[in-house]
Amino acid sequence: MVEYKKNERILNKVFAALADHTRRQMLARLRKGSLSISELAEPFAMSFAGVAKHIEVLTEAKLVRKFRSQEDGRSYRLELENQTLSEASNWILYHQEFWTNKLARLEAFLEEKEHEPPSNKIRKRN
Repeated sequence: MVEYKKNERILNKVFAALADHTRRQMLARLRKGSLSISELAEPFAMSFAGVAKHIEVLTEAKLVRKFRSQEDGRSYRLELENQTLSEASNWILYHQEFWTNKLARLEAFLEEKEHEPPSNKIRKRN
């Protein structure tokens, strides 16, 4: 039960992080490789505090990893993390398969009913 709750909290953070257009754009920029915070913030018209808040949400969701730059040891760089995105993707796939199977069974049932000969039973009307 504890593991389930932990996974739920992680998924909640991932989906909340992905719900924002700016954060999705940041993730797309990080696909090309690690970036400094200022490099990541460059195309966005927002304050450093605004960018920092987005980065905090992404790191709490474990979609991004922040680490010290090896070049100067003082500045930070960001890179994508894959684990929680994979977990969210697996969750979506599981539920997609569930509903696809349900709909396929419903379709088969309806087709079967459509090809059944009409019932000869006479229904009583009240």
